[in-house]
Amino acid sequence: MCEVEKMVGIERYISSSQGIGGRIKDEAEHFYVEEIAKLPDLHKDGRYTIIKVKKVNWDTMNFARVLAKILRISQKRIEYAGTKDKKAVSVQYFSISNLDDDRFQKLKEIKIKDAEIEVIGKARKPIKLGDLIGNRFKVRVVDADNGNKIKSIWAELEKKGVPNYFGLQRFGSIRFITHEVGKYLLKRDYETAFWIYVAKPYEGENEEVRKIREELWNSRDPKIGLKEFPKYLRYERILLQKLREGKSEEDAILSLPKNLKMMFIHAYQSYVFNRLLSARIEEFGNLKSVEVGDIADFVQFVLLDTVYPYPREDFTRITRTNYERVKFLISEGRAFLALPLPGYETELGDDWASQKVKSILEEDEISLQDFRHEHPELSSKGSYRVADMLLSSFEYSCSEDGIEFSFFLPKGCYATSLLREFTKTCLS
Repeated sequence: MCEVEKMVGIERYISSSQGIGGRIKDEAEHFYVEEIAKLPDLHKDGRYTIIKVKKVNWDTMNFARVLAKILRISQKRIEYAGTKDKKAVSVQYFSISNLDDDRFQKLKEIKIKDAEIEVIGKARKPIKLGDLIGNRFKVRVVDADNGNKIKSIWAELEKKGVPNYFGLQRFGSIRFITHEVGKYLLKRDYETAFWIYVAKPYEGENEEVRKIREELWNSRDPKIGLKEFPKYLRYERILLQKLREGKSEEDAILSLPKNLKMMFIHAYQSYVFNRLLSARIEEFGNLKSVEVGDIADFVQFVLLDTVYPYPREDFTRITRTNYERVKFLISEGRAFLALPLPGYETELGDDWASQKVKSILEEDEISLQDFRHEHPELSSKGSYRVADMLLSSFEYSCSEDGIEFSFFLPKGCYATSLLREFTKTCLS
C-alpha cells in the first residue's frame, strides 16, 4: 500500500488480484480527458460566448487567467463546468460574458501555446459548475505487466464495486497537506494551519525548496521564506508578507482567495470520506452490501452523443420499508451506497457510517458544529458522496506502448482511483 495514499485516508484496495504495475502521466499525451457537459442553447443575441478548448499541460484556472489577460478582461467573466489538472491533454468548455465585437473577433484569432480554441457560438446563459456531467478518459499505463491480470481484476470490481476515493490531487499537487490545514482551521488553530501550509516540508518536493521549508518550519521566521522562496510559491509568499506586516496568522489566511479557503475544508471532508470508505471495504469486503440505516443514491441518465449515467444526488436513508427495493436497485446498478461528507447539518444516528464519523472526528478533536465557522468561507453544511464509483464504457487494449484504458466517469470521480485497482501502485 502506498504510504502517501495512507496520509489522505486511502487505506485499502477492494480487489485482491495482483496488480499489473506501471505508471501514468509520464507524458501529458498519456492522459486524455474530455469533458461531457450540458451546454446552454445557442442564440445569436446571447451575451455569453461559448468556446471549446483542447489544451496540453494547462490547468483550468491558469488557462482562464492567461485568456483573461490576453482579452484584457476580468477573469471573473470566464466560467467553466469543471476543473482539469495540468499534466494531461484536456478538452473542456468555457463561457465568456459580454465580449464586444473587437474582443469576439480577437478570440477567434488568439494563439496560445499548446492550446486550440474553437468558438462554438453565443448563448443567453453561462456555463456553470453544475453543468458538468462527467468526463471521458483515455489513459495509458506504461511499464506494466501484460494485460492478462486485467480480466480477473475487472471481474472483482464488477462484483464488489469500485471505490470512489478522492484522489491524491484533491489534497495538493506535491505536498498533500490541504486536509491538515483544513483540520486546524476547523479547530480554530490558525497558527498551526498557517505554518503547515507555508512551511511543512515534504520529501517529494524539490530538494532546494524542501530545505527552505524545513528551515522556515523550525525557525518560524517569515524573512527566510520571503528571501528564499521562488516566485512561483505565490500564496506562501503572500501569507509570509502579511505576517511580516504585523498581521496575525488568522488575518493572513483570511486574505487568501475564497476558493482556496473553501478547498481546505473540502479537503478535510474528503479525508474523512476516504477513511470511511477504507473502513467500509475492510469490514464489509464490498460496496454492494447495505444495511438499514445506510444512505443510498440513485442513477439518472442524460442523452447527449450517447447515454451517460451519473448520480442523481437524491440521497435516501435505507429503512426496513425500502430495504428490499434499494437492495434490488443496487444489484441492477441503478442505486449505490453513499457515505457522508461531514458538516454542521449532518445527522448522526446509530448506523454504521454515523458511528465511524463520530470516531474519526473525535480522534481529530472536531465536532460537527465546528463546521459552522464564524468565517462563512470556512463553513460547510456537509453532504454525501457515492461510495461505489459509477463507471461505464470501460475498455482496454494492450500494445508495445503500454496498456490503454478508456472509460466514462461522472463528475467528481478520479480516474486514478479506478486505475490504482489495476496497477496496485501509487498514482497521482
